[in-house]
Amino acid sequence: MSTELASWVLDRLVADEIAEDVIDVVLAALTGDDDLDRLLGGGTATARPEPRREDSAVRAPGGTFLTEITVEGFRGIGPSTTLPLSPRPGLTIVAGRNGSGKSSLSEALEFATTRTTYRWKKGSKLWQEHWRNLHHKPARIRIGLVEEVLGRFTISHRWDDDATELGDPHPELQFRGQKKQTGLAALGWAEALEQLRPILSYDELGGMLTGTPSELHDAISRVLGLGEIAAAIKGIDERLGELKKPARSLAARRRELQEQAKGLPDDLRAVQAAKLLRKQDPDVTALRDLVTGAAAPATDPLVPIRELSRLTLPFTADDARAASAALRTAVSRLADAGSDAARRAARLSVLQQAIRLHRDHGDMPCPVCAGGELDATWADEQHEHVAAEQAALAELTESQQALDRARARAAELLVPMPGLLAEGEPLIAAELTAAKQAWAAWRDAPTAGGSTGALARANHLEQRVDDLHAAVDALRTAAIERLTELDDQWQPLGTRIAAWLGEWDDALRDRPAITKLEAALTWLRSNDKELKEQRLAPIREGAKRAWTKLRQESNVDIGDITLEGRKTSRHLVIPSMVDGVEAGSLAVLSQGELHALALALFLPRATMADSPFRFLVLDDPVQAMDPAKVDGLVELLAEFAEHRQVIVFSHDDRLPAAVRRSGKGATILTVERGADSHVTVTQNTDPATRYLADAFAMITEHQHEKLTEDALRRTLPGMLRFAVEAAAKDRFFGERLGSGASLLDLEQTWNDTQTTRQRVELAIYGEPQPSHVMGDWTRPPYRKAGLGVAGSAMHAGLKVGTDPLGAARDVERLVDDVRQGRQ
Repeated sequence: MSTELASWVLDRLVADEIAEDVIDVVLAALTGDDDLDRLLGGGTATARPEPRREDSAVRAPGGTFLTEITVEGFRGIGPSTTLPLSPRPGLTIVAGRNGSGKSSLSEALEFATTRTTYRWKKGSKLWQEHWRNLHHKPARIRIGLVEEVLGRFTISHRWDDDATELGDPHPELQFRGQKKQTGLAALGWAEALEQLRPILSYDELGGMLTGTPSELHDAISRVLGLGEIAAAIKGIDERLGELKKPARSLAARRRELQEQAKGLPDDLRAVQAAKLLRKQDPDVTALRDLVTGAAAPATDPLVPIRELSRLTLPFTADDARAASAALRTAVSRLADAGSDAARRAARLSVLQQAIRLHRDHGDMPCPVCAGGELDATWADEQHEHVAAEQAALAELTESQQALDRARARAAELLVPMPGLLAEGEPLIAAELTAAKQAWAAWRDAPTAGGSTGALARANHLEQRVDDLHAAVDALRTAAIERLTELDDQWQPLGTRIAAWLGEWDDALRDRPAITKLEAALTWLRSNDKELKEQRLAPIREGAKRAWTKLRQESNVDIGDITLEGRKTSRHLVIPSMVDGVEAGSLAVLSQGELHALALALFLPRATMADSPFRFLVLDDPVQAMDPAKVDGLVELLAEFAEHRQVIVFSHDDRLPAAVRRSGKGATILTVERGADSHVTVTQNTDPATRYLADAFAMITEHQHEKLTEDALRRTLPGMLRFAVEAAAKDRFFGERLGSGASLLDLEQTWNDTQTTRQRVELAIYGEPQPSHVMGDWTRPPYRKAGLGVAGSAMHAGLKVGTDPLGAARDVERLVDDVRQGRQ
């Protein structure tokens, strides 16, 4: 994340009083996916940048210029080749036909500084696999630079001889007078290379404005340094989607489980589960208690039937029969002992008093009846009678107590009906009714008073106890069976609910992260538009100024550039107008105009004042441009070259020609590729001379047996034709433009000609001529021979018997005539 952006964002977050944990999410997302994932995983937060101070003096970065690009064994370059560059503002054109090694130099610079290239990033497998030169083993890149503060330094990349992967070099950085350093981190360029990249390849230029609306949006966002906000929004959005995905799936499963629970209306657990699952955020504790059986009695819907399944009587049938027998025994024993215990006890008491009276006062008449005599004989007889009466009275008392105990035991067995039976249970209604009736009948026992009542109760106990036990046993069995049936139905659903609860717990743990991510996303989206406007403002104006120069004779104009929408609806808006009428889209632009517009967008950003790069490198920017736009590009580049080192690689001769026509000071270097990928760089401003030199070089290779006779005769005419046509085009365009002709008209005229002879005619006379005129012009033998070699021989090859060196000499003289316009 750029320091500028981080400070801007932090200032706004603090001003908006955003929560600290949300600030951490925003900063982590802006730093990158790794930091965001680490934070969400419980790691440390991204270090916060220092707050911006408007009054602080910020040192402008030192400007860096290129001094050389040296390449060996990389792409189309075999032995070491150096492209020398003057480390100062100015315009340098590096020209070379396709296959000359020119693009290899450009890509070497791009890779050395950025560790990648546009073509590599776009996934070109062929480019990645064939990065080594086929004719030369050692592979290295060396970039010479000079920085206004640091002085001279070099960036080097060297691959081991057995390295096969492009991404496995040994990068080194060396400042003058210091030891080499591994890696390029000391330069501090990572941020600038991402936001202010000074290199634009043809592939990137061509692809910038030809993608989908969202691709255009993202491409321009990156070029304008707005990609970090978009990437942060995308990163947060993706993680929100991932975190919310389980919740969405769980919500659907919750609804399914609810429907399944509603399908078990007899199970009160299912009924209660259906009610709980109806809520979007259900009571997980209550649900878990349901499925685990850990619910408290007050909340367990099956408590009544569970208690009925455990219902037992506090006595056995034998207990009841024993109590009945005890009652009968007590009644029988009491009958045997007699029933007038009170009278007998009173009589015994009187007799015992009479005996004590005699003992204390001697013989005397009976004070009760007055007819008897209380004497010794009487006393002895009565002592025996009292003993017998006391024994009989004790048996009678014991019998009465035994009957009382039997009555009490019988009363204990007549336990009241439990309230559980009174509450009812619809799942076992028949068994419950029978148990209630049996229990009511058991409780309806006769009164146990008197012997008759005691015997009646004894009969009741014996007659009712088996019915009661049978009814209670049947009720308990029915409850157990019903519970088993319910559990069999409930268990699969309970298991599924338990599994859902486990996943729901995981989803609930993600809620704090989701809340923070949502807050961060809302803040970023609300501030994204403002940041875009701030970043776009200077770029928009620079792009419009650049387009004014590049459009030249085009009747298409552009309005204010904006970035709109988000996600799949994001798009780049570049209003276009044709002759002042709104056209509505870029569809009205030709390929050349699209290239020009892409340049207009790229150049202002790449040359901003806060960039540490004082160099600007363009690879083949003029393809698909019409001549007028090429002239406009030269004028625009010359403007930038007043303050920047502008280096343009081009295989199109129109750019050097336009430079010569413009009178702008420029250095033109020529890249040529010879045998075994031997690439040379020379200063050469004349394409015709270059093609002639290539032709003579081919002849020399043939003479040294490095090129076969057949290959020479097939390829030499083409090279000579290039030389003739290059000279003819320079002459034609130079002369005609000087007289005020339209460049578009000249381009059209030139493209309408089909043969080399016709193009020479344009160069010599400025317009088509009658056939006899060119017939007279070609009377000198070398002219006729030269046109023959550059014309028909182009397709048929150089005729056997024709001396290659002589043919080249003829064409050399022909080229000189064309250059001079000799008639």
